[in-house]
Amino acid sequence: MTRTTHILFSILLSVLLTACSALDFGIRGKVSLEDADTVLTEAEQSLETGDHESALDGLRALLQVEGLPTSQRTEATKMFATAAAQQIEVLSANPKRAEELADFVEEELPREIAVSAGVASAHSFIKNGEAEEAWKILRRLDERFPLHHERATAGRLLVDVGLTLSHDKRSWWVFWSARSEGLACLEYVVLNHPSQSRCDEAYMRLGEMYAEDHQRSLAIDRYSDLILYHPKSPLRAAAQAHIPMLRLELLDSPEYDRNGLLLALAELKDWEHRFPNHPLSETVFQTHSDCLRRLSASDLGIARFYERIGNAKGREFHAKRAGELARDAGDTELAASADDLLTTHGSTDS
Repeated sequence: MTRTTHILFSILLSVLLTACSALDFGIRGKVSLEDADTVLTEAEQSLETGDHESALDGLRALLQVEGLPTSQRTEATKMFATAAAQQIEVLSANPKRAEELADFVEEELPREIAVSAGVASAHSFIKNGEAEEAWKILRRLDERFPLHHERATAGRLLVDVGLTLSHDKRSWWVFWSARSEGLACLEYVVLNHPSQSRCDEAYMRLGEMYAEDHQRSLAIDRYSDLILYHPKSPLRAAAQAHIPMLRLELLDSPEYDRNGLLLALAELKDWEHRFPNHPLSETVFQTHSDCLRRLSASDLGIARFYERIGNAKGREFHAKRAGELARDAGDTELAASADDLLTTHGSTDS
């Protein structure tokens, strides 16, 4: 930046600041203690004619006046709340005015009115396709009014918003993505609105998202939370089916993860017992077979190790078990490999 440009920029900035200060002074200077009765009268007339915005502007300015007598401040506050409630009703009918509704959340209004404005603004933002703005205002409501009377409605809206954002492909470089906002929103729901009946949907989508991101342990945690906190949910069967599948994906090698394989096998058997006619039955059956193959491969590897060190009993025990598991899985090749270890060396019982 050249010296001349720097000077011009400084002058322009000074002018803008002066203008803003003058504007602010003008707004505050419009109302004084002497004008209080007039402002109250005009606000009352505006309310009678349905001009809520004018009433709100005048009353807002009056309430900023220092030294306003208690009686006038009380009257102004009541009228402001009335005007706000009526204006909120008007704005709620027009989704395009969602931001104006959201502004009321920061006003010094009775809790019920401010909360109603916030919920109404969230509805409007959702209708406008601005789910991220709905997420912001609903979170702000919880911050200002932790136990507000519309928590149930807010919780349902948060689930809607989180699900919508979680499928949204929009992003801005590496700094922001709608999907990340959706994940944050759904995590917020299950943490701050645990009694919300639709938390099962939030847990389910979180499990899916973490699985998509290859964060399998987190996915298992969220699916497990769904089962624990929503045992009668229609989503339970699908969530419970995903857990052993993800557990198998976590296992790198059958030689060192037998406990994980046994846990997955127990989970698969339990699922098949609970949900025999579920649409996922075929997928679970295939996963069950895969788990048995891995266990067979594990035993086969151990049997070959015992063969190398000359431990006949160990070789025979694990080879037999590998063959049984392979046959249960329908894997003839693995079963044949296990049988070869037995027939080649014979049984220790002979």
